[in-house]
Amino acid sequence: HVRQKSEAQKFKEDRDHAFRVLADYFHLLRKWETDYTPKTPEENPHPRFMEAIQRKDYVGYLLDFFLEDTPDEQRLWIAEHQSEIANLERRVKIMADKPTNRERLQEITAGIEQGIKELFESEKYMRYLSVMSKFHRYSVNNTMLIYMQRPDATLVAGFNKWKNQFERHVKKGEHGITIIAPTPYKKKIEEMKRDPDTHAPILDADGKAVMEEKEIEIPMFRPVKVFDVSQTDGKPLPELASSLSGTVPHYEVFMEALRRSAPVPIEFEPMAENMDGYFSSDQQRIAIREGMSEVQTVSAAVHETAHSKLHDPKKYEAEPTWKIVMVSEGGVKHDYRLDFATEAEAEQAAAEEGWRFVDENRFEWRLEVEEDLTAVKQAAKNRNTEEVEAESISYAVCQYFGIQTGENSFGYIASWS
Repeated sequence: HVRQKSEAQKFKEDRDHAFRVLADYFHLLRKWETDYTPKTPEENPHPRFMEAIQRKDYVGYLLDFFLEDTPDEQRLWIAEHQSEIANLERRVKIMADKPTNRERLQEITAGIEQGIKELFESEKYMRYLSVMSKFHRYSVNNTMLIYMQRPDATLVAGFNKWKNQFERHVKKGEHGITIIAPTPYKKKIEEMKRDPDTHAPILDADGKAVMEEKEIEIPMFRPVKVFDVSQTDGKPLPELASSLSGTVPHYEVFMEALRRSAPVPIEFEPMAENMDGYFSSDQQRIAIREGMSEVQTVSAAVHETAHSKLHDPKKYEAEPTWKIVMVSEGGVKHDYRLDFATEAEAEQAAAEEGWRFVDENRFEWRLEVEEDLTAVKQAAKNRNTEEVEAESISYAVCQYFGIQTGENSFGYIASWS
């Protein structure tokens, strides 16, 4: 059983390695096809352009082969082409005009910064800020209420506010999101008049406190209904991020590579039009809205994969450690951090200190085992930071493979910056 498991693991590693080499070569061929296309009919084609034309479809076929054929056929192909895979890997690595990963990353990062800078300076961004400033910033409690009732909510407002300020109306049959709104009222009361300097009560000639009428505000709250933008129709709101259209060459191959790299399953399901996907930490899965273009789908899938790798709340939970504490009459004498709280270890710890260990029911010395929740792996990031990171990664990955998403990514990053 162990030998079979080892062989299965080796096959998986060999298959993934061959897939990566072929994918790198395929994208290099695509780059050559674009970069070395003859400018005129009279120009002699560059050898790299000819190689791209001759081999790109075949390499694409091999990538499909790794997704669709049986493991036995894949195992046989790998065994027969090991030297070819090794040579191909070396060739891809030593291409003189191929930038290093560091140079490529710097180029992509510079593109993000320039794209966002241009967006911030545009009239489009000014219009966006003008409209967004009309939306209320809700308290922490109301934000939690909104999330609990409608986790996918993005922009919420009351029925009349949607109608009067945004020229939109709530769709028939939509159920509102209940939040708590302050509705204070004023009340007149009588209280003692006080000296403005000493704050002592002011007395009249008879020694009685002088009373004065004062109006105070009594805080009160009542439930009100608000609605998310997805529950409304009407005049379009300005958007920084535009929807993407277009196809991705060998889309299924790209998505399969994403599925292999994601730490959780990627699934498709119906969603509101203002939502492309989400990562669920509780369910440990990624959901992507079905029916989007291939470019939009790939962009969203990379975005949510980044969330699953970098922003899973479960990774921020404290990892408990255990400590043995020697106490005398309630006072801690010394802490012993040990993996297991056994009596033998307690006796040894006591002996090292010159103490006499007595079981925990005795008064002289006793042993306590406590849980120490101080070993926190990493502090959770705020939502803005997480969204900027995830979309920056999505743009960088798509850009690396020649998939243009800047029209969407720059606006999305700017909206969370």
